[in-house]
Amino acid sequence: MTEEFLKTFVIIFGLSTFIVYLLHKIKLPPVIGFLLSGVIAGPYGVGLVRDVSLVEIFAEIGVILLLFVLGIELSPTKLFEMKRFIFLGGALQILVTLFFVVLISLIFLNFNVALFAGIVIALSSTAIALKYLADKGEIDTPHGRITVGILIFQDLVAVFIAGFIPLFSGGNLKAGEFTVKIILSLLIVFIVLWTSRNLVPFIFLQIVKLKIRDLFIISVLFLCFSVALLISEIGFSLAFGAFLAGLLISESEYAHQVTADIIPFRESFMAVFFISIGMLFNVDFVGKNLLAVILISALIILIKIIGGFASVALAGGSSRVALISSFALTPMSEFSFVLTLLGKESGVINDDFYNFFISASVITMVFSPVFMILAPRLSELVGKYVKIRGEIFDVVEKGQNLENHVIIVGFGLNGKNIAKALKAIGVPYVVVELNIFTVKKMREMGELIYYGDGTSVDVLRKVGIGKARLIIIAISDPASARKIVSLARFENPDIYIIVRTRYVSEIEELKKLGADEVIPEEFETSIEIISRVLNYFNLPLNVVREYISKLREDAYKALRVAEPKIEKLTSEIELLKYLNIKTYIVDVNSKARDKSIAELNLKAQTGVLVIAVQRGDEILVNPSSDFVFKAGDVMFIIGTPREIDKTAEFLEG
Repeated sequence: MTEEFLKTFVIIFGLSTFIVYLLHKIKLPPVIGFLLSGVIAGPYGVGLVRDVSLVEIFAEIGVILLLFVLGIELSPTKLFEMKRFIFLGGALQILVTLFFVVLISLIFLNFNVALFAGIVIALSSTAIALKYLADKGEIDTPHGRITVGILIFQDLVAVFIAGFIPLFSGGNLKAGEFTVKIILSLLIVFIVLWTSRNLVPFIFLQIVKLKIRDLFIISVLFLCFSVALLISEIGFSLAFGAFLAGLLISESEYAHQVTADIIPFRESFMAVFFISIGMLFNVDFVGKNLLAVILISALIILIKIIGGFASVALAGGSSRVALISSFALTPMSEFSFVLTLLGKESGVINDDFYNFFISASVITMVFSPVFMILAPRLSELVGKYVKIRGEIFDVVEKGQNLENHVIIVGFGLNGKNIAKALKAIGVPYVVVELNIFTVKKMREMGELIYYGDGTSVDVLRKVGIGKARLIIIAISDPASARKIVSLARFENPDIYIIVRTRYVSEIEELKKLGADEVIPEEFETSIEIISRVLNYFNLPLNVVREYISKLREDAYKALRVAEPKIEKLTSEIELLKYLNIKTYIVDVNSKARDKSIAELNLKAQTGVLVIAVQRGDEILVNPSSDFVFKAGDVMFIIGTPREIDKTAEFLEG
């Protein structure tokens, strides 16, 4: 038994290592490699692994840990902060996709099965979509935020609906049982929320006090599996129980540490999960039903794209954002496999439905990277012909002449701060923003802001790109930033272009496209910290400014080399570390009372210099030699520690 166990995992890990390595060379995500490894090694492929029961056990552990970490990360507070993206975009995507799937499925299936099919098809792969967005640095872009919001809502629906799968097996859904399940679910969630705030923090505090890291990890795993088991015993899925276990910890101060400790386990077991999914891919079944599998797969992809596009458009996204988001949502969800297996075990679906679904799902996952790569290019093409209502607008209204103005693309934190500065100095500006809710809110506050996609030449022309003096691109989407720079330079060769980017790797390309200034967040944060450190050590202001200026030269070249030259600064710090600035209060018995700086002659007597004096609320910097001290004055002196001690003795003597 032990040898068979080890043999199974040597095969799947060895094969997946080789395949994932090869796919990485052509920039395909690891998930595809795990799926293909499962297809090859499984009983329907080469047959290297015949008994998949052990693999399935580890795969289920992976799902439990995935849901556990999801529960930790999606605390009630975080869910509330993302409410618009989650509940509006997510609900619309589920409903629109569900409508199309049920409408088509009713031709072949009864209502219960059609509804079940609609639910599992509406869900998308969180692992694949988030991995792609993270690798491209697009999590914080408009399409990234909307996609993440929809995925979160889908995961919540998947976790919740798992407990209701058995209700689909009857001829009709039983309203009474459904209501009981709803009430029981709400009661469980209430108990979990109360426990997370009142009981769990106390228990973990006692464990943390012992300072035994192994005990902490074991306690976390015990909480995860015990709650999952308990919830499953009362009729819900293990996945739903694991999610609730995560919520127990989500509001505590231990959430980040728990996530850091569990993620390595989760990643390993999730790899096994995807391998196990690949093993379910019945090559013989696909061969016999090839045309049907291809048609079903294509239909699922088409419905998911239409559903995603429509939902994002209805939620206020532009055609470009809607299309990219919909392509990111095409791969079937990890949870869809879990729900389908539950549906098969509960008698909701038969073996043929199960095999068709597994085959189509694996195909959507395998081809999802291609869709995501093509999405930006297709969005530009579609954007020329498909315009969502409100996306094209007349910016230059009657009586409004935009000339020598500034265009701000993006009105997040950076855009708002830039607008404040421009308003303070009286420079006219206009804002282009893709978030329709931000546009409406800012318009009510009097901002000259318009809804539109800056990557559209029509939008740029309508905000007067030809007569603008400066354009500031303050968005988080690297691909969009590059497109806007290129368009702006083409439309107005004389315009000054400033771009904010997150990554240093974008600097050179943005410069080549025509950007005059590229501000990378990575290095600007470092420069600000460096500046404050140098000021803390009292380096001369001109030295600090010169050094900071050199850091910014040649696209931050000094920060991109291994060892920048800082010998000059180091030597000055060595000298300055021996100097202190201290204060001394002149009292009625002090030798300094009623005497001038010249009379005291502290430089000759003790070696210190008087650099400032505070009298009441007034501070006199660099006082003259005839300044006379009075009782209550605060003297600011600079010197070595020994000289300052000597001064105190002198003035009190």
